[in-house]
Amino acid sequence: MTIHRNFTGGNIAVDRIENDIVYLEREIRDTEGDWFYWAFCAEGFEGRTVTFVFPDPNRVGRFGAAVSHDLETWCWSESGCGDRFTYTFGSDENRVYFAHNMVYNPARFDRLCAANGLSPEVFCRSVKGRELPAVRFGDGDKWILLTARHHACESTGNYVMEGVMESLLAWLPEGYAVLAVPFVDYDGVLDGDQGKNRRPHDHNRDYTDAPVYEVVAEMMAFGRENDLRYTFDFHSPWHMGNQNDYVFFSRSTEAMEPYTDRFGEIMKAETAGNELEYTGGWDVGPNEAWNNENSPNSKNYFSKQPSVVLSVTTETPYFGVNGGKVSVDAMLELGRAFGRSIAEYIRTQE
Repeated sequence: MTIHRNFTGGNIAVDRIENDIVYLEREIRDTEGDWFYWAFCAEGFEGRTVTFVFPDPNRVGRFGAAVSHDLETWCWSESGCGDRFTYTFGSDENRVYFAHNMVYNPARFDRLCAANGLSPEVFCRSVKGRELPAVRFGDGDKWILLTARHHACESTGNYVMEGVMESLLAWLPEGYAVLAVPFVDYDGVLDGDQGKNRRPHDHNRDYTDAPVYEVVAEMMAFGRENDLRYTFDFHSPWHMGNQNDYVFFSRSTEAMEPYTDRFGEIMKAETAGNELEYTGGWDVGPNEAWNNENSPNSKNYFSKQPSVVLSVTTETPYFGVNGGKVSVDAMLELGRAFGRSIAEYIRTQE
């Protein structure tokens, strides 16, 4: 019996195994304070019913662990919540992946590009010297910037971005082009870091006069050097509870509120009846709660650029609730509706 993190996005520390109970915990690494992401592979447990126990109640979501056999297809274990979950291994289940949330493997993005005839580029180098990918499409000179994984563990944003790209590949307004940067904290995505509150600060607190991360500096330069009109940054919120169980906007500046309102109305119509629906009722406005419009993050930085019409962060829950449950299909459909909303906003705006 083996539990390990030797795969893309792996994060786990095993304390001990006692009969059919495994005691483990997430690795915090260089995150300041507590966070909750974990992902591990269990091998050699065929035919056994095993309970996995964490030392903290903010580790397992309301539908149990995310489960996969290939890091591509995910479902919920539907057993467990809080500090533990239980799983019965089939007689032929030699290798099973478990995670806090439905992980998005960068190989999936490569397949998305290949299926649509897109050629990823090396946008820049990561902190560890890796080739950080991005992709462009469209032949206009007005730009839409799509970003995800400013915080490495927040994989729901990638599924939503994938759906957005599918819609814009079909419905991109004339005169526009798209730059998509799917893994801003690329090292963290590959290594399985939390990414949130990374010391000395994380990627989404780096939009300053002297950015630490090359990817942030490159995106800021892109905004200065091009006719950038729209920026959409895709995140996951905190573990769960209250607004964290719903799709919501983290709005940018007070000055941009009328434009965000208009986009939100389109999103309400486009997502009505979907499993993951945007209602606007859970949005966090500028200077509300933790959302300070002077925080040096992506949406605030770009919202203050003269060419930018709209800049907003979208938070998609890790788990959702019954009647609004997170699944790969639901996240992709939310993204497709989001892409249609972008196209409709541009059409009505212009």
